[in-house]
Amino acid sequence: LWFTPAFHAERSADLDGCWNMLTRQPLAGYIGTCAAVRDADFTEAARRIAVPTLCVVGDQDGSTPPDLVRSLADLIPGARFEMIRNAGHIPCVEQPGPFTRLIRDFVASLPSGKQIHG
Repeated sequence: LWFTPAFHAERSADLDGCWNMLTRQPLAGYIGTCAAVRDADFTEAARRIAVPTLCVVGDQDGSTPPDLVRSLADLIPGARFEMIRNAGHIPCVEQPGPFTRLIRDFVASLPSGKQIHG
């Protein structure tokens, strides 16, 4: 649901770290967070966003599917939608290079953005 099959197969140590972090959360807190996310409707709030916005999703995100993220981006005036290939729900963990490039390019494109070297 959160990670691609390739991540499960090739990066089990990283996966173990993520699961350890998740399992340390109190169950009641996790359930409450899931319910809050499930019940949240940001449709009107998204339409009022008046700053540059980048919406990023992994192409294999089973938790927040790409179509859902694209729909959100479509509500935000001028928002940029980007999908990272071979990534699930946490693309910054599965594909840190492409994710970092997207963030750097986005920040550099902002009116007050400065050139970022890396």
